[in-house]
Amino acid sequence: MEEKEIKENSKKKLSKKAKITIALSSVFGAFLIIFICAYFIVGNFFFKFALEANLDMTASSVGDSFVEGIEDMPLPKLMDEWFIEVPKTTKDIKSGGYTLKAYDIRAEEETHNWVIIIHGYRSCARDMSLYAYKFYEQGFNILMPDLKAHGQSEGKYIGMGYSDSKDILKWINVIVDADPDAKIVLHGVSMGAATVMFTTGLDVPNNVVCAIEDCGYTSVYEQFKFVANDVMGLPVSNLLLSAANVFVKTRMGVSMQEMNTVKALKKSTTPTMFIHGDKDDFVPFSMLDKVYSANKNIEKEKLVIEGASHGYSATKDEMLYFNSVFTFVNKYIN
Repeated sequence: MEEKEIKENSKKKLSKKAKITIALSSVFGAFLIIFICAYFIVGNFFFKFALEANLDMTASSVGDSFVEGIEDMPLPKLMDEWFIEVPKTTKDIKSGGYTLKAYDIRAEEETHNWVIIIHGYRSCARDMSLYAYKFYEQGFNILMPDLKAHGQSEGKYIGMGYSDSKDILKWINVIVDADPDAKIVLHGVSMGAATVMFTTGLDVPNNVVCAIEDCGYTSVYEQFKFVANDVMGLPVSNLLLSAANVFVKTRMGVSMQEMNTVKALKKSTTPTMFIHGDKDDFVPFSMLDKVYSANKNIEKEKLVIEGASHGYSATKDEMLYFNSVFTFVNKYIN
């Protein structure tokens, strides 16, 4: 009898252990399912928040101060009036099934000098009227594209400069096809600067004589990580970006780490001027040296605008900015 009771007690104990194990496994499984669901829900949300086109959001709402307040500055406001009045036509190209638009502004006197001016994140070509006006004063023809999913251009996702560079190459070819003797300058601010750097890493025609990048980032991953951590104050940014990267890779065919301007610059042969404001709290000032040092074989210059926040170098010290830009540009245009 005692032996039988011992066996029954052992079975009961084993049964309790099995039940506990099953219960713990169920809890762990449920937690894992919840975690995976949350991982993809958060990743999808961040992807849409950052890169989906049809989102009612200003650039300033995610920390980019370039657009915020610029219309309140007397000089850009005056330039916007110039932009409205200056004679211009609209050009278009096709890219990935989308129609992309650009403003074409011709100099008052016939010239082969061209500049392609490239706007920033959730901005548009018209916001670059200050830069266009300054090049117009110098007798340049001007092409001002709306990047994919911006302004008048169609598109589903924001390319962060990486895919946009291929579109800029198409715009370059539009100019060269019409004007084989064209001498082309690329000038971009913020995401437009990243676009410039990505473009110079492509096989651009010799017509592209130099480039100006103003406050561009080293990589999309590092930029989003900085924004998540320092601008938006979000926790577990690495996990957040890892989740978002799944959707970036799936929907755009490239990871955020691969969207790397430092790698692109290593393939560049284009003389480039690198500009950054030392009070930039959106694209870190520390990124300037990283992009500047990326390629030792190109002709290059560095310009630091003291006291300038993100995208405000040209308005913080207008004279220094444009004197430096045109001194650099004229070495290659003339």
